[in-house]
Amino acid sequence: MARRVVEEKVVLDLLENPIPINYEEVPEFTKEDYEERIGKVNRICEERGYTHLIVYGDREHFSNIHYLSGMDPRFEEALLVLAKGERPKLILGNECMDYAKKVKIDADKILYQPFSLIGQPSDDSRYLEDIFRDCGITASSKLGIVGWKYYDPSKHTLQASILDIPNYIVETLCRITKRENLENAADIFLSNEYGLRNTVSAKEIVHFELNGTKVSRNVYNVLKNLREGMTEMEASHFLNIDGEPASIHPILNFGDFNTSCGIASPSYYKKLNLGDTIGVGMGYRGNLVHKAGVYIRTPDDLTEEQRAVREYFYHTYFESVAAYYENFKIGNTCGDIYDIVDRILGGGKEGGIKKFNIGLNPGHLIHTEEWTNSPFVKNSATPIRSGMLVQCDYTAMHRDPYLVVHIEDGFAVADDKLRDEVKALSPSCFKRIEARRDFIRNVLNVNLPEEILPFSDLQLVFFPYMADTGIILRME
Repeated sequence: MARRVVEEKVVLDLLENPIPINYEEVPEFTKEDYEERIGKVNRICEERGYTHLIVYGDREHFSNIHYLSGMDPRFEEALLVLAKGERPKLILGNECMDYAKKVKIDADKILYQPFSLIGQPSDDSRYLEDIFRDCGITASSKLGIVGWKYYDPSKHTLQASILDIPNYIVETLCRITKRENLENAADIFLSNEYGLRNTVSAKEIVHFELNGTKVSRNVYNVLKNLREGMTEMEASHFLNIDGEPASIHPILNFGDFNTSCGIASPSYYKKLNLGDTIGVGMGYRGNLVHKAGVYIRTPDDLTEEQRAVREYFYHTYFESVAAYYENFKIGNTCGDIYDIVDRILGGGKEGGIKKFNIGLNPGHLIHTEEWTNSPFVKNSATPIRSGMLVQCDYTAMHRDPYLVVHIEDGFAVADDKLRDEVKALSPSCFKRIEARRDFIRNVLNVNLPEEILPFSDLQLVFFPYMADTGIILRME
């Protein structure tokens, strides 16, 4: 018998009676953790013949340097220079010199004041070329360069490896060695298959689950407090933002135009009206929760044209998300997940993903930044493996009449060993994960694989009437 999607009134006990966060169970990243990561990087560099790895960071592109040192540059640019057998070198501006006191690895901290903001003191700096030479870089050095991205050679005609760090740094290095000795090495961290940051540890899972817990509860707090006539900015007060660094600017949008912008911040001017499409989302490092739908109490609050397509549009999308989770099993491929979503949304020659106007991938990998990479493409052979950190994330739009739906939450994939490690590190974290799994299986009637660790108290939850958060969709 074919399963179907139904609308049902439920009590969201996970949110109304939340399992407390025990901050004493949140593990600290130690000097040994960072040294282990650096050791892995050095072994890869040795295999590739790199004499040095130069890792770039700035306020927006901090994740790789943060992964190796625990420092995310603020205001300024920074470089981490690694060479096997040598102390790591951190090249920093004025304000990062003090901030780098938090770095736990044994590293030489070198002041390069031009990394600082314009107008700050710059009397104590040496030339960057001299600093690089002191790091042991010579004419014969082969350098791996880590910026923010690496690039598919089939999409670019340049013969040399594309580097995405500031040009003046590249030009300075080219005063010492040849341009062909510089190679984009960001794949060490970002490859879907072997990128170091795309397979996470138990410690990382505990940190990222904590952030998923907070953001899901905050998004729910907004949704249950929405009232007609409030502005987007007034509604954003219910996000309860704390001092956790954000991975995105908060998203809070009312009305067709604002929600169609996708990632817009809340405004002071747009007020909520019955019948508006809405989107509410926020992200802390390692997890993002976003829900988009329509602010109604009953279908009668929609136009006749919207009522005609609402049930098919929302129910089919929810069925695809349920199948996404049910098939997310170790050993399946990410291409399998793409195909399942595409088929349920309509398949055929055009493809269901295009029919539902899904412009990006059906999901991606995540870390301290909101998106590392995505293996969720047609024909992807990337296997689902333990340690993957995933955002189920694909927005569907019905263009005419306009409707939008998005059910975005993050989760980890963990085999028996990794699950045991998480449970030993933080019993309260694992208790929340188990409660979410019970809810997904027994209330939403979605057959969640054992290896999925849900991070959000709103995991897989969709409100078909966003003016009534007591009604959700579930499988039957």
